[in-house]
Amino acid sequence: MLPGSMKEPLVSKGETTVVKSKLWFGYLPLWQETVPLHPNGKIDTVRLIANIMAGLIIGIRQTLSAIVSATLVFTTTSNQTVVDMFPFGISMMWWSTVAGTVWYGIFGRLQYNTSATQEVCAILYGAMAGKAATFLEDTPDKIPPTVLALIVTGTILTGFGTVAFGKLGIGKMMLSFPTPVTNGFLGTIGFFLVKQALQITSGVKFVHFYPISFSAFFAMRSVLPLLCLFAMVMVMRKGPRLLGSAFPKSKAVKKLGGLFCQLSPLFVFYIVIGIGRMDLDTLGEAGWVYPAQAPQSFTTLWTTYKLSDADWGVVAACVPDFGSLVLMSALCTMTGVLGITGKFPTGPDGDPAPDEGADFDMELATVGVGAVFTGLTNGVVTFHRLGSSIQIRMDGGTHRIAVFSSAAFVGVFFFSGIPLGHYIPKFFLGGLFMSSGVSFMESVIFSYQSMASSGLTLFGSDVPTWEYFGSLLCIATAAYTSPLGGIAAGLLVSVLSFLASSSSSTPVSSVSDGRFTMGRTFRPIWELKALRTYGDRIAILYLQGQLFFGSGQRLASLIAEAVESRHHLSYCILSFAKVSGMDVSAVDFLRSVQRKVARKGCKLIFCRMEKEVFSALSAAKLINSPSKELRDVIAGTVEQPRAMSIPNAIPEDEEFVDQEDVHDIGLGHRKTQILMLRKDVTFEPLEPFGQGNDDAFDHETDALDFCAEKVVKEVVYFQGAKLDPQLLQFRAACETGTRITESTFESLNSLPKGLMAEIKPSCKVLKDKTSVYFIFKGAVSMVDSIQLNKAREGSSLAFTLNVGVKGFHGRGGKRLRKRYPPGTVVGKMAFALNRTGRMLDDGVQSELVVSSRQAYGTTAELWELTAESWDSLSEEIQNALRDLLIVQQAEERQHTFLCGE
Repeated sequence: MLPGSMKEPLVSKGETTVVKSKLWFGYLPLWQETVPLHPNGKIDTVRLIANIMAGLIIGIRQTLSAIVSATLVFTTTSNQTVVDMFPFGISMMWWSTVAGTVWYGIFGRLQYNTSATQEVCAILYGAMAGKAATFLEDTPDKIPPTVLALIVTGTILTGFGTVAFGKLGIGKMMLSFPTPVTNGFLGTIGFFLVKQALQITSGVKFVHFYPISFSAFFAMRSVLPLLCLFAMVMVMRKGPRLLGSAFPKSKAVKKLGGLFCQLSPLFVFYIVIGIGRMDLDTLGEAGWVYPAQAPQSFTTLWTTYKLSDADWGVVAACVPDFGSLVLMSALCTMTGVLGITGKFPTGPDGDPAPDEGADFDMELATVGVGAVFTGLTNGVVTFHRLGSSIQIRMDGGTHRIAVFSSAAFVGVFFFSGIPLGHYIPKFFLGGLFMSSGVSFMESVIFSYQSMASSGLTLFGSDVPTWEYFGSLLCIATAAYTSPLGGIAAGLLVSVLSFLASSSSSTPVSSVSDGRFTMGRTFRPIWELKALRTYGDRIAILYLQGQLFFGSGQRLASLIAEAVESRHHLSYCILSFAKVSGMDVSAVDFLRSVQRKVARKGCKLIFCRMEKEVFSALSAAKLINSPSKELRDVIAGTVEQPRAMSIPNAIPEDEEFVDQEDVHDIGLGHRKTQILMLRKDVTFEPLEPFGQGNDDAFDHETDALDFCAEKVVKEVVYFQGAKLDPQLLQFRAACETGTRITESTFESLNSLPKGLMAEIKPSCKVLKDKTSVYFIFKGAVSMVDSIQLNKAREGSSLAFTLNVGVKGFHGRGGKRLRKRYPPGTVVGKMAFALNRTGRMLDDGVQSELVVSSRQAYGTTAELWELTAESWDSLSEEIQNALRDLLIVQQAEERQHTFLCGE
């Protein structure tokens, strides 16, 4: 499979014994896929016959469908020269069906899929043929070769376009079209099929949705065929159900009832003309059938018209119309594959990998190359025939021989040159059109039954949502313009609706302030009290959705309103975690509001951005001084930890270093690697790091800690503040990396004086993760590695779905849980569980590493107290330490609620 190709999982992967050989545009068939085999490898004759019969039955439908497609291409225009190409068109459609079916039968993945001409593309071909005929009214001899050139060119370009969709990996995106577009597309096709049915059967041309002459339409010459048309549609739609009710246990009725009801009007027609001894030539003059044509050799497909005689200027003028052909071909291929694999979740007998997912992009490549082949041989686009593919497998056509049998049946008519069009009454072709068209329109008209109500009522009934009326608008637009116009109307309505809903919806999913949402640095009680009092100077807005001119304007208004309502707001943090992208207008709105709030003393802080968002904001000078961590992530390089100068230090960077599972000493000291991330991002020159004016961060906790530091410094550690020496020493330890003394540690934690000196002999250099650690210098972070999170959440599922682990976000494959400054104790949970003999699962413990955020580049000093050393302490010291651990555990739990860990 190509890198980035997309799959639609059918069921869980199954074991396979045979591997199919893969080409760049498909697969090579296996013998076991081609014919049914016994376990001993011999051909299963009974099932072989069943496959051939199923293929022949579908061949009947394919033969008639080809005639229907030819009718749509060559008889829907008022130009007689194009209409005279109808016999040629039938030959073209038969050849396309044979070539397309055989091509997919050889190289396709689904061994029971049939490819054939499609009414959807036939309508588009017909529109182009009519357009060319209008251009060449003065030179009618150029019309046939030009129409052929249009069809051939359109088919080849469609093939190349479909292959490109597959190779670029964007095939599945076609399935994401808005509901109004897809429903409107089906309704538009249904409308055109119904209109063509009425037009072909009556012999009266239609303008938009009404006949050009009502008198001719209601004349007896037209009414009788129309009555036959309506009767045939009723038989086709109601007959299978009535037969099923009359013969509920008959398998033959269940399999062949639909085909019988479809062909019975044709049998009745020949019975009637046989009894009445009517001549087909006479019926042709009366408009019941097409005029007789002399039998022609199949070679006329390549000898009747020469492409060199075409007006290539007209072909060039129609090139824009090919876009809709490419689009519809790819979309119908995708929906066909989706429908077929949805009906049959597993492959049939003989499939070497019955549980393998359907590769949508490879399907596009197979169909695309096949279209190039048929185009080069004067054929049209063919792709998955959804109904026929499902029916052939239900009838027992499980192997490729069934597909080849259906192609052989159509090939008989193509190579024999039988003028079958003369023997098929027009009302019969119209009935095939109308039955499909009514089904399509029904699915659209009654789609409101499965839609939510808009909340409005009309005459006591609930009014559907706008999607329903958007679909109806597509149909109405197509009636007055063209199928492409209807589809364009659906896209326009969807875009306008999206803009309206996006502009009215809030781009802010939630909001908080620094009193209730804090960073993950475990702060002492006096700093927490300060933040609980003055934390409302910090606001954090969690943004969502796509930011463009509508939502961007609303976001700017919300930011301005927040600053206006809180005159003391100093920092407004914007989290872009759920923002997929933003356009230039949204950036302009943010730049404008940034200047506005800056005049009121508020600074915008940006965090958690995708690379595209960061690039847009930095290019607009909204971001001028990103934090060091964000710079490293954007640049795609991570510094190696510096060598430590004392033995009890732990060199590690909790946010950047990608680790290997090699433990040198305790607390997760590991070998490191360079982390490469987002190296394709470019941005404007930025302010030098270290200016203390950072305005962008990689994560919300970084931004919250930055802003909290500013607030705490302003309200607690301001110049001239009268603070206890212990508090000043703690602050210096956090800012400069100096060591706090034992007495300060005791004072900060309300421990008896001299206690730390007593336990110091019992403390050792770092050993394992089941001890408690008293932090005197530097800071320690508790982090989860991505491997640990995957173990907790189910790594196999996250890997299979190619998504991140739930709740995980961290740099360098790590997620910060909490950061412990000097004066705190870390490792309490593991210590308590280990000492009391409770379960301690190393696989779910967070790792402890030296923090890079506080006193970066300095050493750390920790005292380790093991369970064995604890037991050697006096009861009095144990009680004091036990109280310390309980209080810090409670404070830590409280902090967890505030930081949203």
